[in-house]
Amino acid sequence: MRIGLIRHGETEWNATGLLQGATDIPLNARGLDQAGDAAGLLVGQGWGNLYSSPLSRARATAEIIGEGTGLGAPTLLPGVIERSFGVLEGEKYWMPDGTRRPLDHPSVEPRAAVVARSLAAIGEVAAAHPNEDSLIVCHGSVIRLVLTAILGAQAPHIGNLALSILRPQSDGALKVTLLNGYPLVPTP
Repeated sequence: MRIGLIRHGETEWNATGLLQGATDIPLNARGLDQAGDAAGLLVGQGWGNLYSSPLSRARATAEIIGEGTGLGAPTLLPGVIERSFGVLEGEKYWMPDGTRRPLDHPSVEPRAAVVARSLAAIGEVAAAHPNEDSLIVCHGSVIRLVLTAILGAQAPHIGNLALSILRPQSDGALKVTLLNGYPLVPTP
């Protein structure tokens, strides 16, 4: 069994470097095209189930993938909604000096909470489909934090439509077999 974590397509806030978090920003035209291209690349790869974060950027990506692959409409999975960045949502990700914006504001959802709810949701999918491969369309921070927790080392930036694959092990652990392995669509 494989569980594929795939990040949604591009939004205007992605393109302009703004923190989205739980703010529901839709895909832009490029993001819609990326989702269509990804669907074409996912055809015939053995995916049997499709899940999505309820935020529109992930849901629209999953709907396009579902239509293009024959998987149909995604099942919404609230546990993989993007991390809330609180009052920082809409702010630039990068500071003027080129460093990342600190995310230590008290309104930002704690990393441990994101990891706990996301791993619980992934566990629900694994339990529901023990003999099938499942795709989950979600968000960059969710994927990066989950991969970091599993690996015990900082995972890289997760690109739009990049696929990471987890394999549940007999002891209940998750093994990462593809780490942000390749963008399913070319990046500029």
